[in-house]
Amino acid sequence: MSAWSSLIAELSPANGGVTTPALAICDHLAVVRVRGEEAGSYLQGQLTCDLQRIDQGEHHAAMHLSLKGRGLVSLRLIRDDQGYLILCPATMAETVIRCLEKYRLRAKVTFEVAEDLRVIGLAGALEQTGLPLPEAGHGRHHDGLTLLRYPLTEQLLVIGADDALAELSRAQLKRASRTPIDGEGWRFLDIGAGEGQIYPGGEDLFLPQVLNYDLLGGVSFNKGCYTGQEVVARMHFKGKLKQRMAAFTYNGPPLSPGQPLRNTDGRAVGEVVDSARGEPTPRLLAVVRLDHEGELFADDQALGAAAMALPYGKGSE
Repeated sequence: MSAWSSLIAELSPANGGVTTPALAICDHLAVVRVRGEEAGSYLQGQLTCDLQRIDQGEHHAAMHLSLKGRGLVSLRLIRDDQGYLILCPATMAETVIRCLEKYRLRAKVTFEVAEDLRVIGLAGALEQTGLPLPEAGHGRHHDGLTLLRYPLTEQLLVIGADDALAELSRAQLKRASRTPIDGEGWRFLDIGAGEGQIYPGGEDLFLPQVLNYDLLGGVSFNKGCYTGQEVVARMHFKGKLKQRMAAFTYNGPPLSPGQPLRNTDGRAVGEVVDSARGEPTPRLLAVVRLDHEGELFADDQALGAAAMALPYGKGSE
């Protein structure tokens, strides 16, 4: 049994999120390596974020869009010594590669799932980690680990090989009495951070602005062309959004990405982006019409949804 497997068996991480300092086994995320001398220029033409900022040490959520400007896949991108690393939902890793290879032709760039790399998340009490923390919104490589610090919340993602991450995890559990949580627990925290990703069922539904990527630096309006850019730019400069992603606490079972949400009159007013269990109540990310007021319903069930404040504000048009 590997050190990583032993760690998971030993911890039995809880299902769902907590608001106390936590260590998350982020098995819901996969790592994709991007290599090749044309990797940067190629990604610049495929993703919504600006690669110049990534090359300067930042990390950002980004999307690859359809020609309609809607997100087909989402990911988080960081530079490393040999190219780039992509973090994406594990259930979407192969789809991410297929989407990004679609226009490759003779470009000198390759994509492959990094089966040797795992991901953990540290939330809360980051000053107690003893790690050389990057600036907010930046990444850092240290002792074979890649550290990605969130821009607005006390969250840190760590990418590394099995043995190194297992050793780090055991040390971190002692430092701040962290609660071990699973991937759903980290998604619970991401909902509070207003970090929305595209999961199966949510493909080709949302403009990047609708998922607040414009508020998180995940979409550039002046870097030049990329797939779907014309639609995104037209909405930004000339259009007016009618809906935006918001976070809620709610009561009820897990909801599926893309699932319709309705108002008291049965009218569709939005779609689910993600939901996750946690304490004291589950959380929900949903794209909702800006003019909506009142209760939200899923399959005729009232959710008792209460809006959560996002760390970057609501956004408006």
